[in-house]
Amino acid sequence: ISIFGLGYVGCVSAACFAKNGHTVVGVDIAAAKRDILMEGRSPVIEKDLDELISEGVRNGRLSAVASAREAIATSDVSLICVGTPSQPNSSLNLQYVDRVCEEIGEALRARKERHVVCVRSTMVPGSTEKVVIPALKRGLGGDLPERVEVAVNPEFLREGTAVHDFFNPPKTVVGSAQAS
Repeated sequence: ISIFGLGYVGCVSAACFAKNGHTVVGVDIAAAKRDILMEGRSPVIEKDLDELISEGVRNGRLSAVASAREAIATSDVSLICVGTPSQPNSSLNLQYVDRVCEEIGEALRARKERHVVCVRSTMVPGSTEKVVIPALKRGLGGDLPERVEVAVNPEFLREGTAVHDFFNPPKTVVGSAQAS
């Protein structure tokens, strides 16, 4: 699993998936976040997260890189967990989602195996069709091939209990449709 964005949602997701036995590579442009994670520490404050990250790094299930291409080459699923800060008019700024999706698309050009791109970042309905899929297409240089699937899996993690929430979700929501 490649996880794009090592902020709150990305770190919790990465550590918990590694605890569940998956090999996880986190991707972030911030060298400080990658370095802290590779030292076996959490770049965010959350109960039990330092222990999970330390265990994941120690057993080789959790690592961090700066390159989308490197992460995509070794994963079957990419989770987008980048920030979507509010703009002055209260709408969401999806520029980071757009940029990451384009980078993922570029990396997928070299990959011929099936790959799922799943958005966990906060977005309003319609953002997948208006932002995610067009950015992936730009990166790919054309339409989405059948081997690339797009899904949305919003997170329901509360600060202070996010690790518990991950392992005991009150609900799980996944949406997917064939992109054109």
